[in-house]
Amino acid sequence: MPESCEHPLRDERDRYDLSMTSPILIPHRRPLLRVLLAGVAALSLVGVGCASEEPVAETKVVTIGVIAPLENGLTSYGLGIANSVRLAAEQANARNAIPGYTIEVQALDDSSDPAVGRAAAERMAAIPSVVGVVGTYNSGVAAEVMPVLDAAGITMISPSNTDPTLSRGPDPVLFPERVWPTYFRMVATDAEQGPLLSGYAYDDLGARSIAVVTEPKPVSAGLADDFAGAVTQEGATVSSLTTLPDDQAAYDLPGVAARVVASNPDLVFFGGEYNVAGQFKLALAAAGYTGPMMGGDGMKDEAYITVAGAASDGDIASSVGVPNSSLDAPEYFNGYTEAGYSDPPTEYGPYAYDAANVLIEAAKTALEGQDGVNAAVRAKVNSEVAATETTGITGQVAFNEFGDTTSKIFTVFVVTDEEWNPTVTRQVYE
Repeated sequence: MPESCEHPLRDERDRYDLSMTSPILIPHRRPLLRVLLAGVAALSLVGVGCASEEPVAETKVVTIGVIAPLENGLTSYGLGIANSVRLAAEQANARNAIPGYTIEVQALDDSSDPAVGRAAAERMAAIPSVVGVVGTYNSGVAAEVMPVLDAAGITMISPSNTDPTLSRGPDPVLFPERVWPTYFRMVATDAEQGPLLSGYAYDDLGARSIAVVTEPKPVSAGLADDFAGAVTQEGATVSSLTTLPDDQAAYDLPGVAARVVASNPDLVFFGGEYNVAGQFKLALAAAGYTGPMMGGDGMKDEAYITVAGAASDGDIASSVGVPNSSLDAPEYFNGYTEAGYSDPPTEYGPYAYDAANVLIEAAKTALEGQDGVNAAVRAKVNSEVAATETTGITGQVAFNEFGDTTSKIFTVFVVTDEEWNPTVTRQVYE
């Protein structure tokens, strides 16, 4: 505000607290009526003296939410997801992507725990300015989050969920049925990942006897089942099939490893995530197993190698899309580095970045002519996301009638000298 237009009552407000929550201090020589009359006169002068000033346009807020493991659970993935959404929002604000609005990011932790995720979704749904959410990382968490967000009309785009039942219902093959109209995902599902890995195991590795071990989480067990069914159809034999107990504290990894080694497999397939996978590979090595272990996208993380060490050499895992090293996206990778994020983006960061930009573009259209986020805006965001056909840093971004990505790509990685190295990228067709 120019000095000539400073509020004439500022000094009086400094001397007299006229709020309802504090006592009114009135010097005996200055009656209250005189104070109030002086205020009215001063306000009149402000109106005259500053009538030519242009009003400052109010910048409203629109919020993109993130629900991911940020404090506990698979934080290696969650932090990269959250940082990527923040980067997309910062870049969008710099180019004034939604005129009249500042994009804010509200990131809530789910600790890879469905109950924690549901509580986070309830908090997110209570924020009036939220137009969409990027998340969750875990499929099991998504199953608890989506009923809450869907009831609030909030669209969620997952950069990583692979459980096919989230989009196609309990019988995704024979009777596919959309579960939540506000749910979308950027990556292909285990219905495609399992057969892709089985083909690699049978054709590329020449495995004929395979032991399958899985964590009990539905997404992990689902991938193991899809793999086992597909590799059996290829002509291989599943020499043993083990599901670990529901309570992780009850896992007897050395005992399971001993039984697996006794079945003399060519290959061990593990359905689960990198923290347990690394421990299990160490148990296999201690039991005398010298062959490779294979897993899905949950296993493919640097943390797996950190846990398993030299025992991880030769192990195989798939990941969504093309490897980060193959992406031509300097605006993302340079921006991520310049922002100073200490946690790596992982393979899911680029998908989270694209998902955030899809929501931002949808919000831009939905907010035209509106005074803020409301039920109609959220509904319009959902319809705009459903109709998305664009190119992001990960490639084509579009969704089918179930909310699944139309771009179903996986890359198979092999550990060499304690580093994940891409070997083959394959497109999966429905």
